[in-house]
Amino acid sequence: MVSLRPFQATGVTEIRGAYMAGHRRVLYVLPTGGGKTYTFVYIAEQAASRGNRVCILVHRQELVDQSSRSLHAIGCQHGVIASGYRQDLRHTVQVASVQTLARRLHTIPAEFFQLVIVDEAHHAVAGTWSKVLAAMPRAHILGVTATPERLDGRGLGDQFDVMIEGPDAGWLTDEGFLVNARIFAPPGIDLSAVKRFDTKKGRTDSDTILRQGQAMGDAVTHYRRTIEDKHNGTAIAFCCSVAHAETLAQAFNDQGIAAATLDGTMDRGIRRRTINDLGTGQLKVLTSCDIISEGTDIPSVTGAILLRPTDSLGLHLQQVGRVLRPCPGKPHAVINDHVGNTLRHGLPTDPREWSLGGRPKGKGKKPSQAIPIRICMACFAAIPSAANPCPECGHVLEQARRELKVIEGDLRELTGAEMRRQERREVAQARTREELEAIAKERGYKAGWVAHMLQARGQRHGQAAFR
Repeated sequence: MVSLRPFQATGVTEIRGAYMAGHRRVLYVLPTGGGKTYTFVYIAEQAASRGNRVCILVHRQELVDQSSRSLHAIGCQHGVIASGYRQDLRHTVQVASVQTLARRLHTIPAEFFQLVIVDEAHHAVAGTWSKVLAAMPRAHILGVTATPERLDGRGLGDQFDVMIEGPDAGWLTDEGFLVNARIFAPPGIDLSAVKRFDTKKGRTDSDTILRQGQAMGDAVTHYRRTIEDKHNGTAIAFCCSVAHAETLAQAFNDQGIAAATLDGTMDRGIRRRTINDLGTGQLKVLTSCDIISEGTDIPSVTGAILLRPTDSLGLHLQQVGRVLRPCPGKPHAVINDHVGNTLRHGLPTDPREWSLGGRPKGKGKKPSQAIPIRICMACFAAIPSAANPCPECGHVLEQARRELKVIEGDLRELTGAEMRRQERREVAQARTREELEAIAKERGYKAGWVAHMLQARGQRHGQAAFR
């Protein structure tokens, strides 16, 4: 008998209600670690028990394996449509690789499936996904994702009719379904030469900078300092390229820390064994470029090492979400952010407003409702800024705001106040109109902000100082 958590059962009820109200394409949003896979395999099993054919559509081998394992766990027999598997359509539930299904659409009648479940549905706007969904015009569509927006912040309203949101990451953390994260971040990093991180050029430029060691601090040193002695000392490092991931893995191995790289060209069995070794702790650090950012469920992993800068809020949340699942003996997660992604996108538990229309113009990536925090310098606990004395150790904190001392090449734990100071520093260091415009675009500032800043600076320093 399948037993859903109360918030998952509520989500299922709301999804059913949306279909009963006449919607055919429903998007369900639940943070990474909230149990999306368990919820949608339950829906698949229930739909199949009523005589419906169901297709679970995924885009990576790891997700094929994950969905298949979850279906087996609830006793649901199913087929797999993917490279390396014998296609057997006699089962009412199928787990399908979107790439394989796109090549085999001619073998499957257009009305074969009554329900199509799209895992990681923020990809549903891509060409291959759209081709597959268009080939099933009569099917009901259920999209599931933790981050319902595209890379550029646009929503998914052209693919889905209605969006249903489960509880947010803050609530899941408060209720113990996710663990808290301690976040350490550099006080500054010179990536100013990279204008757009997620373009081909941006990723190449970022890769070049990070492989030359220009990121603040050293990934191996700070792994030893903040992650190695926590729980089982395992971590996932997110890199800019396969070459970057391989170089980093070698750096860990050179220091006696068992590390390996995962990439999409590897044999399926090797990839599976590598992930299993990380889960058991035999492997301490797994480095990767994209392949493990989504759908990898290894609750025992303690640390995330961020070495790929990104403009995408969705990608950032997917990456940090890999380490937020609870596990016996795991006190908290640790995130070493070497590239300033947290400064750009906010904390994992910050409240966020999602919409099928995407982020409204004029709003930046970071939520406006974030609770400011600071660090108790006696026990190093991250606490609300208003808390005094420290609820962890009882130390009475000084009332005056103090700048944290920065040691070159070192990481320090990130606070809300430090994030705001960093924003002000970035604005102060911008010397041209183009640099101010880049800041305005990244943060979603309203039209006129750049002109206002230039006018204010011109009054103080003379117009010739800016261009």
